[in-house]
Amino acid sequence: MRIDRRWRRGWPWAGLVLFLLVPLVQPEGFYLDLLMFTFMYAAMSVGWDIMGGYAGYVSLGHVGFFGLGSYAAALLLVHLGLPVFVTAPLVGVMASILGAGLGFISLRTRGPAFVIVTLTFTYVAQLLMLDLKSVTGGSKGLFLPLLDLPANLVIVPFYYAMLALLVIAVLVSVAIRRSKFGLGLIAIREDEGKAEASGVNTSLYKILAFAISVWFAGTAGALHAQYLNYVDPDLAFELIITLNLIIMSLFGSRGIVWGPVLGAFIIYPLSAYLIFLLPSRLAGQVHLVALGIVLVLVVMFLPDGLIRSYQAWRRKGPIDHRPVEARASIVEAAG
Repeated sequence: MRIDRRWRRGWPWAGLVLFLLVPLVQPEGFYLDLLMFTFMYAAMSVGWDIMGGYAGYVSLGHVGFFGLGSYAAALLLVHLGLPVFVTAPLVGVMASILGAGLGFISLRTRGPAFVIVTLTFTYVAQLLMLDLKSVTGGSKGLFLPLLDLPANLVIVPFYYAMLALLVIAVLVSVAIRRSKFGLGLIAIREDEGKAEASGVNTSLYKILAFAISVWFAGTAGALHAQYLNYVDPDLAFELIITLNLIIMSLFGSRGIVWGPVLGAFIIYPLSAYLIFLLPSRLAGQVHLVALGIVLVLVVMFLPDGLIRSYQAWRRKGPIDHRPVEARASIVEAAG
């Protein structure tokens, strides 16, 4: 048991050291690019899970914050010359402030209103970037200045930036999971009425969770735009990005720190390989259909995700669906 506990505590650090060393061995190429984007999706999926996993509120609007983060960083670079590695965290803060405002409107009630509002927000943000042609370039997009680095080394700072973003996401998720705030979010997910009756400020908790959650999307969007040296409305606000985050979280196990990370490290490489195999004119449509099929299959046959299913298999018993008594204890601890 002690060895098992040491293994569980040690493998994340071993993995981090390994990932830190990869660019020293292979500073360019397909696999470094694949890892970088896997880090990006894993970080955003962990962020999405703070809202969708802990609190149980599904957001379809994370790509809206990703897209606005892309444009904000691009405009700051093009018009003010501010480097993205300085502005990316600040763009994330901007996304959090905007997310808190959106949450204040949509999270004071229960039910599907939040899903509808977040999806609408994404389309409004995309239309806004299309209409502000004099600033954003409209459908033509914006081209960003290249980094002053050799072409074969451009990816390295972005690789480390995305890895840092993932580490921050995991640390924040762990801190929330172990805090009274995290217990409050879980209480909201289990029974929002009981959580509110026991003294949990459910509206405030949900707004804060959403603000924290979208910081990662905004920051990732900023880094993504600079890495591609280009941003346009179709690229920045592609709904498939949010779909990826949801599938990664569900597939790995929603509401568990490492669930979205595991999901991202499986789903994104498989998606990239599928796109690589397909003709470019078909890749987007087939990828979207494939993700939709995966989502349906996960919901039908793996509703608790890989980690919870594995835990149940090890126990050789039913998956831990908390009884009413356990839910009540969570609510009391959060209150």
